[in-house]
Amino acid sequence: MALTEFGKTVRKARIDVGYTLKTMSNELDTSAAFLSGLETGSKKISKDWVKKIDEFFSSKGHKIENLEQLADVANQSVSLDGLSQQQQMLVAGFANSPFTPEQLKKFAALMEEMNKHGK
Repeated sequence: MALTEFGKTVRKARIDVGYTLKTMSNELDTSAAFLSGLETGSKKISKDWVKKIDEFFSSKGHKIENLEQLADVANQSVSLDGLSQQQQMLVAGFANSPFTPEQLKKFAALMEEMNKHGK
């Protein structure tokens, strides 16, 4: 099975910090097969596992940007829980939009710029 972008990112980070599936799974108290399933996309990635993986790499001094979004894409779903109605409508609007990939890249760049200035 092909790696998802989430899987590629986690695998690269895992290798960068010098861990194998086995050593990482031991530290996270799970199986190497389970972590492999998260990397390959054969397992859904829960919010709890996103948090555990993020904390694992943060504790190694290796921060991963957009891990939750990468998990949403790998899972092929985005939770609307906790979002305002306006945010939910925006998500639905983008999901069903006729925008071209180039237009969506421009939206993404604008949102990233807005997030930088909002922090």
